[in-house]
Amino acid sequence: MTRKQNENLIKKIKIAMAEVGLNQTSLAEKLGVKPNTISQWLSGTNSPKLETLKKLARATGKNINYFFDSSTQVSGNSNVVGKNINISADVEKDIKLLTAKIAALESKIENLELKYNLLKKGK
Repeated sequence: MTRKQNENLIKKIKIAMAEVGLNQTSLAEKLGVKPNTISQWLSGTNSPKLETLKKLARATGKNINYFFDSSTQVSGNSNVVGKNINISADVEKDIKLLTAKIAALESKIENLELKYNLLKKGK
């Protein structure tokens, strides 16, 4: 899997989780994996196996193709539900807002990881 494909998969997982209101712990429970496994997927240090992606698709109500489509656009993504869909402006705004919040949280997590590593080195 290329770096870009991995980044797209991470975005797709995060969007799917947000759409159904799952956090890492609840998703891990649904998939029968450890929460740390989900964390590794979302950080890009590991990727889910195909069987786990199938479970993820069922848990989030997505078609398995959704996770392999190179588009990270939700609206009009023909593989999301097998056909083009029309999304109202309000839902589109919500999705953009959630995507922005996810990006902000990712940035905060990266900053916390950097601070943690610096503190760890100082010991």
